[in-house]
Amino acid sequence: MYMVVVCYKCGQLLLAKTGQKTRRCPYCEARLVLDKTKKVAHVKTAQEASSVIRALKRKENAGYTRKI
Repeated sequence: MYMVVVCYKCGQLLLAKTGQKTRRCPYCEARLVLDKTKKVAHVKTAQEASSVIRALKRKENAGYTRKI
């Protein structure tokens, strides 16, 4: 099982295995204590977790429209 969590330093989404105690954020290099992170989703596979992250990022970016 995997979970999608939010880095409490930079706010990026990342995945971690369920049962893991810590995880290093690949974006800001912060050491995250997973018990203290916000959990966004729990899924069975890493592929599902990646799909959730992509969907959430698309939804987040949909609110930002650039005017040129």
